[in-house]
Amino acid sequence: MNMRVLGIIAVLVCCAFATDVYSESTRFTPKEFQTRALFYLAVQQSKVLNLGKSKLETKSAFVTYTNEFFAGKTNALKIQFFTRPIGEETQAKLLRDDNHEISRGGYAALVLFLDERNQIWQANLTYVIPGTTVVRTVASNREELTKYFSDYHFDRNRLRLKSKGNYNTAPDSKEEILTLSWDTALDIPVFDRTKK
Repeated sequence: MNMRVLGIIAVLVCCAFATDVYSESTRFTPKEFQTRALFYLAVQQSKVLNLGKSKLETKSAFVTYTNEFFAGKTNALKIQFFTRPIGEETQAKLLRDDNHEISRGGYAALVLFLDERNQIWQANLTYVIPGTTVVRTVASNREELTKYFSDYHFDRNRLRLKSKGNYNTAPDSKEEILTLSWDTALDIPVFDRTKK
């Protein structure tokens, strides 16, 4: 009799767990991920990148709270910006770290590294269009963080962020001269993907 009760409880727990995982990926409508953001790249000199200007105008964003960087030693908010809307199927793929299909044609990612109080201590920006990928640390000291990320609120469920800024290579750079700019405003749900 006790074994039968334990078996029923085990089945109920498995069903509840499976439902919870499924509902996490389908809980939000595409409208929840709608946000406009602009990214610009101007390359004046480079041995690797194509010279000229390009622009990426995105329509949606997807945010995960993750510890995938620095061998799990720090948590971060990974904000991925896409040029297409995010539907239910895409949500499920993004939760599996599969952004291949939606990122075709270009995307941007802003990674905000957080301290133990969930405050930003460094921000990295990735800009990708066909034939060009640029990754730079765009803010790493208190002055830059205050200037570019002062309108920031993260409560573990949602992220509100308004950020506008420019990254320029050092004036004495001989290898590469470029400017990377961004203008974002979002208030969207956050998915916890930290690995326990």
